[in-house]
Amino acid sequence: MKKMIFAAALITALIPFAAAQEVRLPQASLDREVDVQVPARAAVLGNPRHQDPGAPSYCKPCLFYAGDFDSTASDANGLANEVDVIVSTGATVYSPFLVPSGGTWHVTGLFTDDFMSTKVLDPPTSPYEIRADIPPNGGSGGKLVCHGKLHATAIPTGLSDFGYEIFAVRVEGIKNCRLKTGTYWESVVPYCTNTSKCSDWRSFEANDDGAMNHRHGPLEPANDSFFNSGFFGAVWEPSSEQQSSGRFSAGVIGTAKLK
Repeated sequence: MKKMIFAAALITALIPFAAAQEVRLPQASLDREVDVQVPARAAVLGNPRHQDPGAPSYCKPCLFYAGDFDSTASDANGLANEVDVIVSTGATVYSPFLVPSGGTWHVTGLFTDDFMSTKVLDPPTSPYEIRADIPPNGGSGGKLVCHGKLHATAIPTGLSDFGYEIFAVRVEGIKNCRLKTGTYWESVVPYCTNTSKCSDWRSFEANDDGAMNHRHGPLEPANDSFFNSGFFGAVWEPSSEQQSSGRFSAGVIGTAKLK
């Protein structure tokens, strides 16, 4: 009888442990979050395939758009870009863009294309940043050039994969952001922290390593993006530490003034 009681007590004690073992931790890379295997090889960054002409309608007046997510690319993926109930301390992707010689860009808006669980942004504001001089191997955020927090809108792009839709999360009304010739990195981070609406909400910035449809402006530098997230233990590390994506889908709105 004592043995039976002991065995029953042991099983009861192990049930919570077994349940805890089944809980999956959130993942920074979208393919791992949904448990879909993407080949672990470098992105194909040769001559891009056919591109649809013109920037997307949500990039106007458009200075730069890296290009659409391409679900047929060998390494189609997304990387955590969010502040929400699950990733409460946040995760940010910083993707590069070039301001060409011969003028100054006056930036009035920024956006990132993000896989999101739903269209909800709550609160409907997003922090944005433009940085310069991030070291090639990361380790620091370089120089903060323009930053703030503005009303954000989630615009359907008509693209989807991994069971998620892609939305362009855009902030507009940026003031006094003038960029001279050089390389910069941008971020726009979607927020969903309302526990009644966002309990299982996630967001991942889409990559654009395939055909780059609707690409506009200077080509986004390849393999020069960074990921910063205390939640995922990443301190200004190259995004290649997380996945093989060479480029991410983001854009810059504004006007160019020639010298």
